[in-house]
Amino acid sequence: MKLLRKTFLMLSVLVLISIFLHGRKQEAPTSLKKTAPKAIETKLSDPCLEEQQDICYDPGDQEAPKAAETKPGDPCLVEPQDTCCESDNQEEPKKAYNQGYAICGNDLPSAYSAPGRIDVCEGFDAFVTASFIYWEALGDQLDLGIVRFATLDPQEFEIIKLNTEYKPGFKVGLGANLAHDNWDLYAQYTRFHASTSTTFNPSGAPSNTFQTTYFMAGFNGFLFGDFNGGIKGVWSTDLDKIDLELARSFYLGTNLIFRPFIGGSVHWLDEKYDFNLSYQNIPFFGNFATDSWAVGPRFGLGSSWLFYEGFRVFGYGAYDLLFCSNETTGSGSENENSGHIPPTVNILSYTLNKDKQNILRDVTELSIGLGWGSYFCSNKWHFDFAILYEAQKYSHTNYMSRYAQTKSAVSNASIANVQVKPGDLFLHGLTLTTRFDF
Repeated sequence: MKLLRKTFLMLSVLVLISIFLHGRKQEAPTSLKKTAPKAIETKLSDPCLEEQQDICYDPGDQEAPKAAETKPGDPCLVEPQDTCCESDNQEEPKKAYNQGYAICGNDLPSAYSAPGRIDVCEGFDAFVTASFIYWEALGDQLDLGIVRFATLDPQEFEIIKLNTEYKPGFKVGLGANLAHDNWDLYAQYTRFHASTSTTFNPSGAPSNTFQTTYFMAGFNGFLFGDFNGGIKGVWSTDLDKIDLELARSFYLGTNLIFRPFIGGSVHWLDEKYDFNLSYQNIPFFGNFATDSWAVGPRFGLGSSWLFYEGFRVFGYGAYDLLFCSNETTGSGSENENSGHIPPTVNILSYTLNKDKQNILRDVTELSIGLGWGSYFCSNKWHFDFAILYEAQKYSHTNYMSRYAQTKSAVSNASIANVQVKPGDLFLHGLTLTTRFDF
């Protein structure tokens, strides 16, 4: 599976390079610069319009509009930047607005989804993104174990949770604006590798017991009085993901831009869970792992509300339905004895044969944030910065306790079959993103 992963990553890099090269604009022929400019037929999809409008007004009015009182942040009363670069080519018309920013109500005709993507001049018509992520991984069925306080009346039970922490990661992306109807193509790679650990030190009455659902043997609990040190659990999550989106940004009103998209997604998700303890000076351990890959379609919607001088509030939602293959393995060493007085130790070492499960995995992504962007150098470049909160859910990722759930040991060491419910993975946290159009 590692060879397949490397091959797919190499193909993805080739696809990204192809996207970058395909997004380059066609330069105007040199012969056009030597001849007098001719009339150019403007189209609704052209990024530039020939005439600029200084003030929004009703085209049906016969009289020219009077000077209006300007208000801070009103896009209709602000002179737009020169949206076409200054060059020797005089045939490039000028826009009446800054594309990707708030516009006037009459800048564009009604009943047309005018393009709202960022549009730079005389460049490759491409963009790159880079993100720093600081996320926390959460999961089901990862508790360290259960403690039974036998000396209390009534007796009490307490679940020992596995601690979680925020960990860093990153995203990188490459996109290109396509010539057809102002669509864009965007690919992004996400890497998030995290590990967290919890140590529980048994203290209290020696007759208190500890047990975990990951035990495969029939032993019902370890006595506090026979522990040598603490009980340690370690959970690691490695996520590598590639998303591909074909999208079109368009105005919905004067200050709202929508970006629906469709595409595909592929990810590799590996989870490991290890615990170890020392009981009557004998080490016991359990090591479990689930390796999975998934591929399938992806679709969603992004939106931006432009409210003041390049600042915007935006939201993003995506849903993936993926074919997924899971492989679970494990090994361990436990105490097989139960109910002996005084307690004795009988070591049971075992290996879990590979268990493969093919499923459909759904991935849900939601984010909300605040951003700011601006054109530079006569609209040859554009820079954008955003801070956002992201939340993601990956269904049916934890099959590590599948064997233990199927073989459930009760106090009298009898075996009962139970329904297996794999756990889900949840990621959430802060993301800082920059984008550069050129």
